[in-house]
Amino acid sequence: MNITRRVAPLVTGLLLTAAPLGAQRALLPLDDIAYAYIDALQARGQLRELPVIERPYTVGAVRAAVTNARGSLRDTGSQRWLRAIEEAADKYAPGITHADSGVFAASLGGYGVAQTSGTRDLMQSDRVNTTAPGFTVRALLQSGPFTGAMRVLADRRMRVDPEFFGRRDRILSARTEDGYIGVGSKFASVEVGRIGRSWSLPGQLGLVLSNGAYTYDHVHARIGTDKLHLSSVIARLDDEILNFATDTLAQRYFTAHRLGVRLGRLEAGISESIVYGGVARGFQPSLANPVAPLFLSQYSEGDKVNVGFGADALWRAHNGVMLGGQLFLDDFQIDDCELCGEPPGVALAMTLDGVPLVAGTRAFASYTRVNSLTYRAPDRFERYTSRTVGLGQRNSDFDEVRAGVDIGPLLPAPVRVYVAYRRQGAGDYREPYPAEVRRSSWPTIFEGVVVQTLRAAASGAFRVGAGIEVTADAGVNRSRNDLRVPDAVKTRFEGRVRVALEPSWARVKASLF
Repeated sequence: MNITRRVAPLVTGLLLTAAPLGAQRALLPLDDIAYAYIDALQARGQLRELPVIERPYTVGAVRAAVTNARGSLRDTGSQRWLRAIEEAADKYAPGITHADSGVFAASLGGYGVAQTSGTRDLMQSDRVNTTAPGFTVRALLQSGPFTGAMRVLADRRMRVDPEFFGRRDRILSARTEDGYIGVGSKFASVEVGRIGRSWSLPGQLGLVLSNGAYTYDHVHARIGTDKLHLSSVIARLDDEILNFATDTLAQRYFTAHRLGVRLGRLEAGISESIVYGGVARGFQPSLANPVAPLFLSQYSEGDKVNVGFGADALWRAHNGVMLGGQLFLDDFQIDDCELCGEPPGVALAMTLDGVPLVAGTRAFASYTRVNSLTYRAPDRFERYTSRTVGLGQRNSDFDEVRAGVDIGPLLPAPVRVYVAYRRQGAGDYREPYPAEVRRSSWPTIFEGVVVQTLRAAASGAFRVGAGIEVTADAGVNRSRNDLRVPDAVKTRFEGRVRVALEPSWARVKASLF
């Protein structure tokens, strides 16, 4: 059954109330440089109109928040940051105003990446050195209440990323990173297509939903206001091959709902998610109902699903201090069943950000723990993954503490100096689930040899002049039990730098009327 047909009535309803700012609803992708500036300003008590936990933002929301902040931020450094955010947002909705009823815009940009790891997480470096060119193609089509956007990436970096499952035998690997159509109003919105989404604390990957995996096609719907709203993500995931000899495939589906509230300085929410599938199993509308508790489908109606529960909260002080926590419970048992003794999968994240120090600098700290069996399932097709990468965290069986200082005001762009320490066990949600007789004695966390990695580094983002962007994360890793060899120690520089250029002459804009 086609998921898109199910959202058609909702889209029709939105057309009756849609605001005339369709292009302002273009989304700002999570990997854009603008978020480094947004994070730095939010840690200083600014941009309060923008929620912290649910992202991405619309271009219109970002522009409105920047306009409001400009009146209260008079110093040159903050004004420079606000301009950088506006210029970054212009890439996705360039020069489009309230009066534009139909617009086509496109741009072409190039970039280069130099890195010491094909794996995107430098704490988990695979030590594959790469220097690679690439290019970006963007397009926007706005007509009335509709917004359609596309972004294609092509580079050699993806060829060495073990988490990328596209073609690797070409000069450049390419994929559609973003591609969606959307319609929205003041009280509801729907997007159909692909773009990264995240329900997360500052500076962390979300436990229930994150942009850790490569983007995938889905339907996203939101109804309500900032004070109280319901968000829903519904996706058809990649198939799971159960038998290569017979080419037996299991179809897979994902649904996640979050009920969020904003009460003064508090953001909070509860969420529920499921992964379900099977051979010749189709999409089930009952498992996509955003106002029906999904766990009842399993516990009361007998539907076979892998259900998880989440909760998050973030408190924002007037001076920018943010204190938050997030919890995810996977395979939580409430009654007798044939899998009794199965240890629950638990993930926990905590953060403290924006603590004032001298000269406008800010301190931050975070802790993340993901148990061994979190995101894993007895049936492979129910694993919490998209193309083998976690829909929440990228890894399991680890804990990590991170602390540092945001020294942005001392420099022309936001820069964070940090120290991180991770203990990574051998547990992996891609591995088979333990046999029933072993579950009661299975370690809660830290299977096998534990790799201990200490990293001291600096990360930052810079918008240099018109159309030039630089992002970097560089430092030193020291690993004990390196490569899971007991007592082996390795010290190595690990870093990544990306330089992008998008000149003004490579942009076009045309009115449709």
